[in-house]
Amino acid sequence: MISLLLAEWRRTVVETIRYPLETISSMMTLFIVFAGLFYGATYVTHSPIGGGRLTTVVVGYAIWMTMMAATGDLGWSIQNEAQNGTLEQVMLVPWSPVTVFLVRAFMAILAFLIPMVVVVVALLIMTRVHLDWQWLALAPFLAALGTAWGLGLAVAAVALLFKRVGQVLNIVQFGLLFVILAPFARFHAVVWHLVSMVVPFNAQVLLLRNLLSHTRGSDWIWWESGINLALIATMGILSFVGASRIARHRGILGHY
Repeated sequence: MISLLLAEWRRTVVETIRYPLETISSMMTLFIVFAGLFYGATYVTHSPIGGGRLTTVVVGYAIWMTMMAATGDLGWSIQNEAQNGTLEQVMLVPWSPVTVFLVRAFMAILAFLIPMVVVVVALLIMTRVHLDWQWLALAPFLAALGTAWGLGLAVAAVALLFKRVGQVLNIVQFGLLFVILAPFARFHAVVWHLVSMVVPFNAQVLLLRNLLSHTRGSDWIWWESGINLALIATMGILSFVGASRIARHRGILGHY
């Protein structure tokens, strides 16, 4: 396992160093998109977005972009390996395919979080929002990250069978914006709490927002966040393992 971690970390570092324009461009894109949304909304409404709404927008945007990256890494990795003709070799390594691609996704998100932190700090300075960071906030963030990898494994399962998943990823990633910002877990009706257990990220994002803004929320949000992580992660792993067996049986791992 140590050798796998070191190999994937070296691959990530080498790609980042050899293609610095990609890293710089991604940082600029993250900042420009948010600036466009922020100033565009201010212009349309003829009033500044402030207070708790601005905190929600900044936290929601940062989580959305991070979850998009975490969800998409697995699907794009499968598609790129298939396109390069190396998918079959990756699937034949001594470790299980789930382990290999989760380690790869972990290294990719580490490389993504460094520029993301820089962008978030710039956003806080630009919008004058103050976030009092708490280490307890790492719990819902890690839960959301695990949920994203569960979704990513489900998309990767589709990629194993159909090879191209660009449009599927677009639907999933932009659909995340709605489920992240929709306050299902905030409603008091039991049915909405059940929905928040099934809909990915909703409970984790609300919990994270409450912790960063010192807002007292329901203790049930912690349970909803954990149940959501368990459901989505289990679904993703089972989907990927099943798709891997089908692809091996059909002999399509080497096809594109």
